[in-house]
Amino acid sequence: INAEYGSSGINAEYGDVLIHEATHQSSLAEQSAAKKHTTVSQAVEVGRRMGAAYTILTHFSLRYQKLPPIVGEEVPGNVAFAHDMMRVTQGNIGEWCRATAHLPSLFPEHYRDLMKQSGIKE
Repeated sequence: INAEYGSSGINAEYGDVLIHEATHQSSLAEQSAAKKHTTVSQAVEVGRRMGAAYTILTHFSLRYQKLPPIVGEEVPGNVAFAHDMMRVTQGNIGEWCRATAHLPSLFPEHYRDLMKQSGIKE
């Protein structure tokens, strides 16, 4: 992780949720750094280092208009991808995180398109 991220001394001792931008998928780390953004894996790592119970990722590049940058990512079970009008409560945050694993099967056509765009073969 870039020294700018994850080393600020912030901890989650008094908070449970980190909301963090994840503009690009992890395979675009160089491009993301050049634009002063983070990737999915970098944002997830910040949440892990903070000890956040949950991490919600947001602020995705326009290249991910139909699905968030999930292709090729290993997303822990305590991470959710935000979307417009998403309402998160203490009672439903776990459900949002569990839903992340189902995005490829819920939107298979969009997932295949994202794989092609990412250069990943099925």
